[in-house]
Amino acid sequence: MAQSFTALGKGNGFPFCLTEVDVPDDAILSNAPTLEQTMNAYWNFKSATFGGATFEPGNEPKDLICDETLNIGSASSYEFSVSNTFPSIFFLGGNKYYRHGITMSFGDSKVTNYDNGLQGSYTLVNYFSSYYVVTPDFSEPLTCIDATFGEPPNAEVIGKEASEKTQNFSNVTISGIPFIKRVVHEFAGDVYAVRGSDGKLGPVPGCPSPDYPADPGLPTLNLHTY
Repeated sequence: MAQSFTALGKGNGFPFCLTEVDVPDDAILSNAPTLEQTMNAYWNFKSATFGGATFEPGNEPKDLICDETLNIGSASSYEFSVSNTFPSIFFLGGNKYYRHGITMSFGDSKVTNYDNGLQGSYTLVNYFSSYYVVTPDFSEPLTCIDATFGEPPNAEVIGKEASEKTQNFSNVTISGIPFIKRVVHEFAGDVYAVRGSDGKLGPVPGCPSPDYPADPGLPTLNLHTY
């Protein structure tokens, strides 16, 4: 249990003036926190864990009155990262919104190298606050085309090449704090027929398919209580 305290602050719920951040015109507002939720995320941040990364600054909320940076920082492992920074404000459509500073991310890939092809599958998961921007022309459905050798009309089909890109956004709440979750999948692969010792080309394999690293599930966010 944290020690209770009283703080005058700057009349905005924080011991500092919130920085206003510029938001792109094509930003999409989603699951933005209220002032109360933003204050909770800042004052009461205790620790965040995502996979192999844990950031736990070890301060009491009252300590932030004297040093407003005590719960600001990050931790990371090979695949995971967690961080906390100052909250901010932004304006969209003439309205003011808040953005807390807690973010978590995961990224991993699977690469399979065969004698007759190479396939790579990549997963990225981000948790962040308040708005997102869709990367134009990023997504493409799973497609597969013939890989050929030689010039038309005598080109020979020797294999298959496939690719896919997807991204999706959803709203999640962790320990009462709202987040946007972004999931990105990218895949590229090829596979080829094997030529035998007699010089003849064997059967053309079917299209390669993605094997994405699994979503590791929700991060853990711990807040101080009184």
